[in-house]
Amino acid sequence: EDLDLLLEHVDKTNFKRTCNYLTSAAKYLPGPDDMLVLDISYMIYMKFEEYPNALQIALFLDNTQYIKQVFTSCTDLLRKKQFCYM
Repeated sequence: EDLDLLLEHVDKTNFKRTCNYLTSAAKYLPGPDDMLVLDISYMIYMKFEEYPNALQIALFLDNTQYIKQVFTSCTDLLRKKQFCYM
């Protein structure tokens, strides 16, 4: 319910651990809650410019808007080419 508050409190020292926990916990959550948790994890990854992890979640969510956002936010051309193989 209050998962949106995580975006404000997560920082560069703990965001990886937080996202790993959220993505692992999403496997055990019912229906709409699992997608909400993955959505929060995607937003955290985008906040800290972890584009490969954000793209992985966007592909799992099957959200074309998120996928497009990852490609437009990333400025590294080589990394974008690598994304095409994911």
